[in-house]
Formats: sequence, C-alpha cells, structure tokens
Amino acid sequence: MPLSAKKRARIEAIGGRVTTVEEWLDLRPEEVAVIDMKIRLGEELKARRRKKKLSQERVARILNTSQGRVSKLEKGQATLDQLARSVLALGGSTKEVGRAISG
Repeated sequence: MPLSAKKRARIEAIGGRVTTVEEWLDLRPEEVAVIDMKIRLGEELKARRRKKKLSQERVARILNTSQGRVSKLEKGQATLDQLARSVLALGGSTKEVGRAISG
C-alpha cells in the first residue's frame, strides 16, 4: 500500500528515507523477476489445490513432503524447479506452469 503524502513527509522530516523493498534489499531486476515468478507459481499451486478441494496435508502426501513444506511452497518459498514440479504433480500442464511464470 503506497504511503500518503502526509506520512511520507513525516518520515522525511525526521531524517528517514522512503524507498522500495527492491532498493532496500539492493535487488537487481533479474532477482525481482525470479521472486515474482516464485510467488506466481506458489499462487498457482494453491489455486490448483483449492480447485481440487485438497487439503495441504493431502498435497503433502502426494508430494511426499510435510504440510508445513506445502505451506511454504504456496508462498513461493522454494526453488523454481520445486514449485514447477509441484504444480505438475497436481495435474498442471507445462503451459499452465509457463503462464504462471510469465504472469
């Protein structure tokens, strides 16, 4: 959520600097792109799970992992390879994986 002009002015008045997450973490554009892809794949996995009316526990059994790991996958906290394989394991196609990655 963007800061209001009033909040921005108050932060800058006390010597603060308003910046983006990318600037703060010193991320290169390609790093931001990979993070975005991971998030989208995680969202695709979650949407596919919900569409199939599966619990995270059931998906964990399908993927041979834990429910906690499925939760992290759905948040994009994994490698692109792990996320893509998880979507495919739930019946997603390579086209759907590609669509999720490309946004």
